[in-house]
Amino acid sequence: MKKVFLCLLLVFGSVICLSGNAKAEDLTDILEKKGVITQEEAAGAKQEKKGFELPKGLKGVRFGGLWYLDYSNGEEPESGDNSSSYNAFRITRGYLTVQKELFPWFDTRITMDTHQDDEGDYKVRLKYIYAELRPPDAGPFTNMKSEIGMGHMPWLDFEEHINPFRCQGTMAIERAGVFNSSDIGVSLRGYFGGKLEDAEAKTGSHYYDSRYGSWHLGVYNGSGYHASEENENKPLEGRITLRPLPDVAPGFQLSYLGIYGEGNDKDNFAQDWPDYVVNLGMLSYENPWVILTGQYFTTEGNAKGTWVDEEGEALTTEGYSVFANLKLPVPDRKLSVFARYDYFDQDADGKIGDDANYQMFVGGLAYDIYHGNLLMLAYETTEYGNDAGVKGKMPVPDNDLGDDYKIQAVMQIKF
Repeated sequence: MKKVFLCLLLVFGSVICLSGNAKAEDLTDILEKKGVITQEEAAGAKQEKKGFELPKGLKGVRFGGLWYLDYSNGEEPESGDNSSSYNAFRITRGYLTVQKELFPWFDTRITMDTHQDDEGDYKVRLKYIYAELRPPDAGPFTNMKSEIGMGHMPWLDFEEHINPFRCQGTMAIERAGVFNSSDIGVSLRGYFGGKLEDAEAKTGSHYYDSRYGSWHLGVYNGSGYHASEENENKPLEGRITLRPLPDVAPGFQLSYLGIYGEGNDKDNFAQDWPDYVVNLGMLSYENPWVILTGQYFTTEGNAKGTWVDEEGEALTTEGYSVFANLKLPVPDRKLSVFARYDYFDQDADGKIGDDANYQMFVGGLAYDIYHGNLLMLAYETTEYGNDAGVKGKMPVPDNDLGDDYKIQAVMQIKF
């Protein structure tokens, strides 16, 4: 009982000492000097105190989570102007992240991704697992980080930190089926000219808070994080973003993404691996009240290497997307109204079909409960050209897809 009392006394005394800017570890010695406890009791109390310390391997470990809890009701398109209905609760994303800083210049991360397979089973796979090195600044190139392993590709992490509603669905170029967000490789990213002062107050966001812009270069397998690599080609990917008016219009940015490589699948009749080339440009504007983006992109083929004609040549595609989000003044800018429009032509040259495009509209409301934990209500609808395939797939002559729409409610959990 006495040992318990001593432990409580030490804890209580430590709080008092800390509030007075004294060192908590001195309290045991003070009690011993004043004769309140014996030397043996002081030694025992110090040993008990050590028992509350975290193991060395857990010190500095950071945990994070991101979950999308989804309810959707709507129609899925099928060939011949048909469709099938659905009415389902789903978990569309379940991320658990563990990070640890080993040295001031060396960090590590692993993220587990829970997803539902085609048979309805929820399975866990790796999304990110990499070492992060932080080289020193080199002139105008600042805040640099290098990811070695399964890391971020240059584009989607950037766009998803401008458009905050990934929980509704993937961004335009990923939804079209061009590439996903993670791959195994080596990359280096950084800022131009350090950080923008008071970035969150000026733009509404503390992500990618560079003063003059940011950049990201990488070499990857090209297959993405949930496919095996079928060839030896290593696509080169790069993003450059400029913030031309940091003092006048700090939220205005111009971005370009370029990818050059070969697709990850070769048709049985093809001589070579299909081309995989992406060019994307985006204008974006952010402030604490509004977010606006507009982008245009063209591709030759896709990362999977599946967008090819009968001779195995990569299809040329073309798309654009616009997005707007307005925060309402009540209650305290927590409620937002947003809208998005995507256009994508799966076969811009008409090699397979002359009418192989789709147009998608999304609109809704989102309420930010606390720091990215939000509730969303959205409506999505898509119109397909006569030769279009479903999103992410090849065009099909005279496919004539039926209705595609849904009403969606999402709770996003983030910590």
